[in-house]
Amino acid sequence: MSLRYARVNDGETPTLPPGPPYEARGLSPWVGRSFTLPCGDPRLPTICAGGPAPTPALENLVGLTRAWAEHPEWLSFMDPDAPNHEAKTLERALYLHRWAPWLPTKGRALDLGAGVGRFTSLWLDRGEEVLAVEADARSLERLVWGAAGRPGRLDLRWTTAERLGDEGPFDLCFAVELLNYVEDPAACLARAAANLRPGGLLFGAVEAELGWLMAPDVAPGSLGAWGGDGPLLVPGDRFVRTFSETQVRELLSGWTPLLITPSHYVLSGPFEQAAGPLDLDKLIAWEDRLAAHPTLGALNRAWTFVARRP
Repeated sequence: MSLRYARVNDGETPTLPPGPPYEARGLSPWVGRSFTLPCGDPRLPTICAGGPAPTPALENLVGLTRAWAEHPEWLSFMDPDAPNHEAKTLERALYLHRWAPWLPTKGRALDLGAGVGRFTSLWLDRGEEVLAVEADARSLERLVWGAAGRPGRLDLRWTTAERLGDEGPFDLCFAVELLNYVEDPAACLARAAANLRPGGLLFGAVEAELGWLMAPDVAPGSLGAWGGDGPLLVPGDRFVRTFSETQVRELLSGWTPLLITPSHYVLSGPFEQAAGPLDLDKLIAWEDRLAAHPTLGALNRAWTFVARRP
């Protein structure tokens, strides 16, 4: 449900600006305030409070809840002081570079799996409207804190992407690093399509089959947990579904694909240590060289795509 129904956990709930959606410039009193929000998926509050996952895909939320308690500085990467802020910002810039021929300058945006607001903040900075959808309560709090003071308009939904209601029509949808972590990727895309206007655009990325397994941040034992077939499952920590190019195309059946291209995620993939420090121009150059290499080209960590709703 909307930010209209949010309640601060300790103290008086700040007054919201007129809405929804709400002028992000008026959200400054919410910065640093922990709040509760009615949830569209009844399984989530228990997990976000430290409980177990009822299904394998929700093990990601279990691991994320623990990570917020143990390493919040890494998860709050929109904070310029975060140790991974530069890498995450460069990764976003790489996405934008790939999407540039199709990314509009304006439009009402749906951000599925919005996290702490990497793409929500981008769109708010353009003065546009965003509906941010996220399963993790702590990420939604940080998203609001990071949105405060920006020029666009914002509202929230605390739910899984598969259970999003009819909120549209939107002009574009971000589904970045989402579909590989959910129970039903096809259902997520169906909800995205239902909320996009005809001709609306989908911008996304998913984990690829091979490069992800060689990334330096992979949990020990992941290779055995993966087993070479089906999603990787580490109970209490993570669930990851990987995609081949063929599977990405199958997932986008019913859409009009405009771009499906590999990304080696040089900043956080198997080539991270070898590459060393990079700026955007060097990052793009390495991405292009690796994609064209006859051997290393198959070791992409991810696929990024753009598709149009019919």
